[in-house]
Amino acid sequence: MTGRISLTVFLFLASLLPALITAGNVLADEAIPFTERGSLKYVTVQINGVPVELIFDTGATSIVLNSDALQGLGIMEFSTAGKLQSHTAGGIVEGYVLTLDSVGVGSILKYNYNVAYVPSSTANLLGSSFLSDYNYYIDEDYKVIRLIPKGSFVFDNPWQPPAPAEAESPRTGSGRIEVEMDGKKFIYGQGWQDIQEPEK
Repeated sequence: MTGRISLTVFLFLASLLPALITAGNVLADEAIPFTERGSLKYVTVQINGVPVELIFDTGATSIVLNSDALQGLGIMEFSTAGKLQSHTAGGIVEGYVLTLDSVGVGSILKYNYNVAYVPSSTANLLGSSFLSDYNYYIDEDYKVIRLIPKGSFVFDNPWQPPAPAEAESPRTGSGRIEVEMDGKKFIYGQGWQDIQEPEK
C-alpha cells in the first residue's frame, strides 16, 4: 500500500514538472550547461582552477582523469601509494588515487578532493560521487543538467513555491527530460509513460 501511494505521489509531482519548466520556474538550485557529441554529454569542470571537459557519466563512481588531463593540469609528479583497480567494460585497469586542490562544477566547489587517475583511460569522466548530494534532471530543451539538493522542496515539500527563475537561453532541444532520484531514472518524452531503472 505504501509503495502504491509513493508511486502515485511521484507521478503527480512528475506531471507538474514539464508545466513548471514551461512556465519558466526553475526547480533546481544549479543548472550546469553541457554540450553533446554523439550520445555523450560534456561538462566543463574547473580542476585546480583549470577548465577541463569531462563526460557526464553517472555510471562511473568517481571523477576519472587520464594522462592527457594530468599533463594539461601540469601535474607531473604524484604519489603512487594510493593504487586502485577499476572495473570497466574492457576489464580491470590499474590507476591511482590523487588528491586535487579543488574541483568545481558550476557553483559547487570541493577542496582536497580525491579523483581516480587511470593512465589507460580514453576519456575523462565526471562520476556520480561528486554530485552525491543532489538529484538531477537533464533538460534537453535548454541543454543543461539541473541539480536539485536531496531533501529539497521539489520532492519533499511540493507546496513551497519555487524561487523566481533567472533568464534562460532559448530552447533548442527535443523536450526530453531525464530525472534521476534515489538511484532510479525517469524519462519524460510525451508523458511519463517510459519509466526506466538504471541497468545493473
